[in-house]
Amino acid sequence: MYSHIEKMGSRYHSLETHIWIHQDVFSIQWWTIVLLNALFFILLIILIDRSRILLISLAFVVNFIIVGLADEIGTFYDRWSYPHQLLIFTHRLNAVDFAIVPVLMALCYQFFSKWKVYLLAEAIISAVICFIGIPVFVYFNMYKLENWNYLY
Repeated sequence: MYSHIEKMGSRYHSLETHIWIHQDVFSIQWWTIVLLNALFFILLIILIDRSRILLISLAFVVNFIIVGLADEIGTFYDRWSYPHQLLIFTHRLNAVDFAIVPVLMALCYQFFSKWKVYLLAEAIISAVICFIGIPVFVYFNMYKLENWNYLY
């Protein structure tokens, strides 16, 4: 049984790689992913408080891990998918999770140091991502909701 699953997985990865090479890489969506990631990393580099760089970098890494793990779980259970990938071999490197969310959360941590204000800012950022960001990515076919909606 395991060898059958292994063969199916190998076939799936071959098809996914073929589609990525021939249809996805260097497409408009692929360039959008590259530009958004670069833009948000540049934004982080410009705005980061140099005196607190270690803590803010830690906030970025923690958010990157949490978002990446949640993303892996959601894609594994077919809750959502990404029709376009920056790199084919990992789902962690896509436009929404790779830079945008961790950078926004790290900058939120930097600019809002009081807990109540920080939690309110996080809630507002999360709502903007959920109700504006994700629908924009869905509209441009960069994010596909399978068994999920904007509220959960």
